Amino acid sequence: MERTLRFRLNGSPVEIVDREETVALDWLRREQRLTGTKEGCREGDCGACMVLLGERTEDGIRWRTALSCLLALGELDGKHVVTIEGIGSGGLTPIMEAMLDEGASQCGFCTPGFVVSLTTYLIGGGEITYEGAVRAIEGNLCRCTGYASIQRAAAHLVEQFKDLPASLPERVSELARAGVIPPGITAHMTDLPEPAVFSVNERPADGEGRLTLGGGTDHYVRNPDPDAGPESGGSISFINRDPALRRISRTDDAITLGAAVTVQEFFESPIVREAFPGIERHESDFASLPIRNRATLAGNITNASPIGDMTAILLALQAEVHIRGGKPIRILPLDRYFLGYRRTALQPGEEVAALSIPIPAPAPRRCFNFEKVAKRRHLDIASVNSGCLALADEAGVIQGITLSAGGVGPVPIRLRSTEESLLGKRVDAGTARRAAEVAAEECTPIDDVRGAAAYRRVLLGRFIWAHLMRLEPELEPAKELLP
Repeated sequence: MERTLRFRLNGSPVEIVDREETVALDWLRREQRLTGTKEGCREGDCGACMVLLGERTEDGIRWRTALSCLLALGELDGKHVVTIEGIGSGGLTPIMEAMLDEGASQCGFCTPGFVVSLTTYLIGGGEITYEGAVRAIEGNLCRCTGYASIQRAAAHLVEQFKDLPASLPERVSELARAGVIPPGITAHMTDLPEPAVFSVNERPADGEGRLTLGGGTDHYVRNPDPDAGPESGGSISFINRDPALRRISRTDDAITLGAAVTVQEFFESPIVREAFPGIERHESDFASLPIRNRATLAGNITNASPIGDMTAILLALQAEVHIRGGKPIRILPLDRYFLGYRRTALQPGEEVAALSIPIPAPAPRRCFNFEKVAKRRHLDIASVNSGCLALADEAGVIQGITLSAGGVGPVPIRLRSTEESLLGKRVDAGTARRAAEVAAEECTPIDDVRGAAAYRRVLLGRFIWAHLMRLEPELEPAKELLP
């Protein structure tokens, strides 16, 4: 659907009438001739198309990386987009110089994406550390130089900018003085206009062909050219423009997550971290930082993959799905939301409004754990994954436990029989062994390219041991689990 869009591109305001569904990468390269933003995988894997995206939120102005191959032109409305051309408009920046000094660029195709990601990291706030800098480029791939030279460049930048101020205006001013960002861009980075928003009730009415879109990390992979895709006959409703759907809130007994809450916002949330201490250590198990910045929790469950990582986590947290479209809103436990392979309980005209997670009761021992195995250590779909929320008394007797598993059947599942086998039991080797056996019988895996059914059962059994070892650190792995 064509609409008037107003945003800032590098140092200049833009007002255009164009299709909201147009991929931002195509518009940047074809219409604006900003070809430093490269077209690589077009699936969000390589980071060659990375841009810097600034937006005003309820918590203030936020700058993050965005993969322009997974970004709709309509989502730029009211925001500020900075490409590599904008970053480099004042000449070589310290980040570019560090990459050159360390020999971190060869063919140069991936280099703009690395520069954008490292620039965004310096702008983003928080303590500047080597670990953080490496994490910031985890969504960028290089096929020429290897990564040691890029990591050396990152280490050099950390040393140079480790004392940046925390506040955005002060940090931007400091980076401008250092030449990281040219003055023509920094002048607008802390003063974005109020965006046009649509509330839940004000969004255009759904009609035939209208697609409700969160982060688009699945949609644009399946439909890289919206003019030619199967859903091209309609238009898109961008739910991330609705502040109400981006909120994370808490009552005495539950956390509510709006349908537009992203994976990264979930793991960064102080509310979530307080309720589930240590959950943030599993953040890097899910995709890359740019994907986590875009992918929504609601989108992850509605994709209905039997192996979704966030789905396994949410199942273990006993999440419930709030579905609107009828009156009143209906609420389903997440394990009843999946009806079959890639099928959910959503009826025509319905969509996810929110997710809610009950806050566990106090317990002397409480832990959340997540496990996955994939062909690659990071940035890959799991062969099997599993989540666990466990409560125990001081003696290690399990008072409550929730276990989930993905990749072991046509839908992600709660391991209810395994949970029952553990309730009231003290965590020891015998308990763990019996629970692993029950879990292997409770699942129905198949043979496919990611692993044989027997292999998946073995993995799930090992995950049960890993969960219980997290709850009871003195528990030793069984001999059959050792390499």
